[in-house]
Amino acid sequence: MGFEERLRRIRGQAAGPDAVRPQPQLNGSSLAERLRRLSTGGLPRARAKPPDEAGLAESLGAVILAPGVLRLERRLPARLRHGRALLGPLPGPWDLPWPLSGPPVPEGRMSTAHRGPGWLCLDTETSGLAGGTGTWAFLTGLLRAGGDGWCLRQYVLTRLDAEPAYLDLIGAELNPADWLLTYNGRAFDAPLLATRFRLAGRPDPVRALPHLDLLGPMRRAFGRTWPDCRLVTAESRLLGFHRTDDLPGSAAPAAWLDWLRRGETAPLAAVLRHNRDDLLSLAGLLSMLAAVYRDPASSQADIRAVAGTHAARGNAGLALRILAASERGLDPAGLHDLARLCRRAGDWDRALGIWEGLAAQGDAPAREALARFHEHKSRDLRLALALTEALPPGAGRERRRERLKDKLRRGGGKLRLGSLGADG
Repeated sequence: MGFEERLRRIRGQAAGPDAVRPQPQLNGSSLAERLRRLSTGGLPRARAKPPDEAGLAESLGAVILAPGVLRLERRLPARLRHGRALLGPLPGPWDLPWPLSGPPVPEGRMSTAHRGPGWLCLDTETSGLAGGTGTWAFLTGLLRAGGDGWCLRQYVLTRLDAEPAYLDLIGAELNPADWLLTYNGRAFDAPLLATRFRLAGRPDPVRALPHLDLLGPMRRAFGRTWPDCRLVTAESRLLGFHRTDDLPGSAAPAAWLDWLRRGETAPLAAVLRHNRDDLLSLAGLLSMLAAVYRDPASSQADIRAVAGTHAARGNAGLALRILAASERGLDPAGLHDLARLCRRAGDWDRALGIWEGLAAQGDAPAREALARFHEHKSRDLRLALALTEALPPGAGRERRRERLKDKLRRGGGKLRLGSLGADG
């Protein structure tokens, strides 16, 4: 037996017939890791084409404000069509049923001229969707209304080492009198920018602004009636705006990486178009969603959720009108809300009618509400006891039952009429 044959046999015995052959290791890396390599010169210089920043600025119609920072500015007419929405003057925070987070908004009707108090729509495009210290906001878009139209400004970070200058320019744009408007900005854009400002050793100017994130009100109005409440869904259903040839936000990280690695400008231009549409949709959705909250039935919104928002903000009258206008279509929970508001408004006849209709269908909370009414308001203790007997067994029912029996024994069912007492 030759040496080569013996060597083959030895190898076969050591490995065994079912041995798994070693697989080549993939040399993959995350986007954050690849960006770190770019910042430290980790990519082979022979393969990397130096990005042409001047060429990018020219192709976008932007200007270079500092090495590594571009700004694209557009002036748009005051009345601008976006889908079926005509963007015009926006309602002030005091005209909306949703509170703004952050510093309080002063009362009054103030001018919305440029650099004065007014809405500032903000949207970022980032190097990833997970957030954290390894995620860059490489594009920040700002849209505000001025006296003569809309001003759109988009700041682009074209080099990682230019981030401090990029953040300084964005910070200079934020007026303490602005009211910030975003879509999912409280959970994503604002925390991400706060992280970038902190890492750059700068104070966070976003935190100082009153902030309205439209995602929350949108979910309250349509979370139960739409498949989802993503911005693209809200655009199509409320604004009638349908994007064509759009680069989705999830493709933005790759587009920026293509610029950093190979100087490709076309994907980055598509990201700016996507960001511009996001900002215009924000402006359109603010007015449209405010109209939905005034008349939720016309847009198939969740009537009970919308009315509950108004009631929680102290506008019980509007909540009552909204529920009353759609009484026939309300489920039992909505009918209970309507009865509660009628009771608070002193309309006992209507409240009783709702409770009696529900009680006839076997609704236990309605029977309990009637029992409370007849015990404390009408003082018909026998009817209150009969309604209590029909309630599901439980400690609460037994307490009420014993209390009513005791009242009947002491008063013979003829108690002095009085004001509505507290429920025991």
